[in-house]
Amino acid sequence: MKIRSVQVVLLLFMVAFFNANLALASVGLTVSPSVISNTYPGVITLNITGLTNFQPIKVQTYLDLNSNGVIDPGEPLIDVFNLKESGVTTIGGITNLNVPYDSNPATDAITATLSFAPPLQNVVGQKIYRVISNPAGAFAPVIAIADVTNATLEQSVSGVVYSNGVSPMPNAIVVALTQTNQNLAGATVADPSGHYFLTLASGSYYLLPALPGYFASQNLSPLVILTNGMAATNNLTISNGVVSISGTVYDIANSNTLGGVLVQAQSSGLMGITFTDTNGLYTFGATSNNWKINISGEGLARRGYLTLQGGALVADAAAGSVSGANIGLYKGDVLFYGQLTTNNIPVPNVSIECNDDGQVYSGKAYTDLNGNYAVAALVNTNALPAGTTWYASTSSGSQLGLLNNFIFNFVDNIDLSSNAVYLQNLVGLPVTTTISGRLLNPQGNPITGVSVGASATINGLFYGTSYVDTDTNGYFLFGAATGSWYVNANCCGNNSLNQLGFYEPGDVEVTIPPVNPVVNLTAYPTNQPALGQPLHPSSSQFDFNLYGPSGYNYTVQGSTNVANTNWFTITVVSNLSSSPYLIQDNLATNSMRFYRALLGP
Repeated sequence: MKIRSVQVVLLLFMVAFFNANLALASVGLTVSPSVISNTYPGVITLNITGLTNFQPIKVQTYLDLNSNGVIDPGEPLIDVFNLKESGVTTIGGITNLNVPYDSNPATDAITATLSFAPPLQNVVGQKIYRVISNPAGAFAPVIAIADVTNATLEQSVSGVVYSNGVSPMPNAIVVALTQTNQNLAGATVADPSGHYFLTLASGSYYLLPALPGYFASQNLSPLVILTNGMAATNNLTISNGVVSISGTVYDIANSNTLGGVLVQAQSSGLMGITFTDTNGLYTFGATSNNWKINISGEGLARRGYLTLQGGALVADAAAGSVSGANIGLYKGDVLFYGQLTTNNIPVPNVSIECNDDGQVYSGKAYTDLNGNYAVAALVNTNALPAGTTWYASTSSGSQLGLLNNFIFNFVDNIDLSSNAVYLQNLVGLPVTTTISGRLLNPQGNPITGVSVGASATINGLFYGTSYVDTDTNGYFLFGAATGSWYVNANCCGNNSLNQLGFYEPGDVEVTIPPVNPVVNLTAYPTNQPALGQPLHPSSSQFDFNLYGPSGYNYTVQGSTNVANTNWFTITVVSNLSSSPYLIQDNLATNSMRFYRALLGP
């Protein structure tokens, strides 16, 4: 009797094992299209079949650096997201279009579409998509391969990436950044001999190598100016780190770790990239000094997370390797949504972003094939003060190709705390002219590397031009359209005046037509008082800003003839609390008016 019981148990085990293996073998994955160019305008479609009982799954994407079709140790996990049959992520009843969802009505399959626009998706090279059960164990992992090829363009860059300037570096990543604003224009993976090849549109680009565990010098990045039909050759150098910086990226709300997150580090002209692994751990190869750690927001949109603006933390590696440089992220709990069109035609794969007024958090998204977008924001009072407002717009650098010919409206100062969603359609305005000029200091010397742009209200919508960086001679030029525009230089954050020790000069109004106006801006050092550009709201009033160090007294004077010594006092500002400070001259009845600011009394 006992032997019979053992036989029955063994038989049941064999049946269970047989059935389990049938289930393991039944799940399939296809990626369509499986071969595409890096300028492909559509979406990637994942089809997963053979699922049972609404089985939740996890999709991982690896960059197959050596193109052997196998996930080898050290090959970066560049994306991770969850899927479930009929599963859709909503906020306030509106679908967050960035988070992949099942569009297949069948109960044993999932079909999900992915935007091809995020930068890591269009790296020229091979990618491995991997589907695993979540939690693990319900079926064996399955993979599918997709190849991204160079677009058929007549311009190209090529060369060899060297490790520490000596030996060719196999399978390094080479990125091309636009000279203006340093936006990603393309990327490729070098072959086993360190040779890289990338086709690009005509334009000016910086080339920069990257590989987890290594860093490169931005100061050594060659500037390549590609004209029609040109093939440029530039060798690049990448260096391995002498110390390491490591930490974990995790969800602040539940402490779950986040794999497949792009992490960037910068230090005194040096830059490195890495990715979190399946356990959310990242490691940098670095030098022995301070490094600023940033999280890239594009990939986080697929999981509904926001990133921190201006860097998540600073890691001090001066004394050696640093561990525990952990970074917590919040999921969005409110949503901007709408449709982006040009000439009433929806535009796909355009980058949209939202930011809070304190420039702490940023959400990113991409329009779908119908031009629809949804981008997550945050009202969690543990992360931001109550009453924080948000703005949403097309991202800087997203207006590539056709979109270079359009300017888009944006929304500003939106309080999302009273409503979980905010509808705002984005409408492209055709570019018909340019605004150009120079940004100078009071001595007439150029101020370089500062972003300059303009804004206007047209047909009830608030528009903003692209922002461009001033060149080595302080010149700027950007597209505009008919209307009254306010030209301004970026005051704060990256590519800003305050980084260089200058005040924002204030907005300068320019009306189009006439076309192609020229506007020169003067910025004053932050260690001395200055007055901004006056505005003329009425026939007897001028408004302008006073800039100066806080805590001092200032006298603002006026005159009707700058050649006279006959200056009269407009106002006295005692113990300036914040800069800029609005000054109003309500007695400006003369045809000419001159102003100056003095320290004291």
